[in-house]
Amino acid sequence: MDRIAPGHHLYAAPDGSWRHSTPDGRFTRIRGPRELLAAAQRFAYGRGGEQVDPGLESEHGQALLAALGERGTLATPREQPAPGALSVHIEGDNPVAHAVAALLPSGTRVATGPVDEDAVRAADTVVCCAGWLPDAHWRRVDAWCALHSTAWHRCHAEGLRFVLGPMTVPGRTVSYADTRGRLLAAADLPAELAAHWAYLDGDTLPPVPWPGTGATAVLAGLLVEDVLRLHETGTPAGHDVQLVVDAATAAVERHRVLPLPVTAPAEAVR
Repeated sequence: MDRIAPGHHLYAAPDGSWRHSTPDGRFTRIRGPRELLAAAQRFAYGRGGEQVDPGLESEHGQALLAALGERGTLATPREQPAPGALSVHIEGDNPVAHAVAALLPSGTRVATGPVDEDAVRAADTVVCCAGWLPDAHWRRVDAWCALHSTAWHRCHAEGLRFVLGPMTVPGRTVSYADTRGRLLAAADLPAELAAHWAYLDGDTLPPVPWPGTGATAVLAGLLVEDVLRLHETGTPAGHDVQLVVDAATAAVERHRVLPLPVTAPAEAVR
C-alpha cells in the first residue's frame, strides 16, 4: 500500500491551506476540501492503519491520491530483506572494520579475515577496510570479484582523510581498476603516484591516523548503507561515486568516477 515517499511532507499551513514539500525544498499549494486532505495525510502517514477513510474511496478522493502519486508524494514502501539473506565478508582488523560488523543488521551472515578467492566466492558482498591503500591486493580482489560476480566495497586512509568506494557491482558499476586508472590519468605526476602506491604495498609504514569514535561510525555507516541499499534495491546508494571524508573538519567530497574504455582484455588474477 502506498505511503508518503521518503523526505516528502503533506500538511496544513497556518492559514489553513495545504502544502506538499519535496526533499529538494520545493513547495506546492494543494487545493481541495480540508477534510479530504486531512484524510489523505492520515493515509499517507499510516495513521489510520490498513483502513482507508471512506472519503478517499470517493471519486474526488481517488483523484487526489492519483495526483499525489503522479507528483511522487506517495510511494510503495520497500520490502525489507529476509533475515539471514545477506552474506558479508569484512576484511580488516581496525576501528572501521569493527564498526561495519557492528552496524550490519541482525541475521546478516558475517565472515571476517583476509580476502582470498574462496572468501569472494562465498560472500554476497565483500567490504575491505584498509589502513593505507593496499593497491596490489585490491587489484587481485577486484579481479576475483569480477570473476565471481561478487559486489565489493572499500575504505582506506589517504593522508589525514579517508576514501570510500566507489562500491563495485561487477558489470554494472565502476571497478577498482577503473578508479585506479582514472586517478593515474588525472595525476600531474602519474609515475610518482604509482611509486607511492608501490611503497604503500610494503611493510614499513607509519601508523594510520584512525579517527575518533563518531567519525569512525560515520565511515562505517556510509559503507553499510551502500551494502544494504544494494541488497534491497540492486543499486548502491553512492552509484559510481567516491567519497573523501575529512574527519577533522567533517567535510565530505564527492567525486564521480567514470568507467575506463575497454581497450584490452582484463589482467589475469595472480
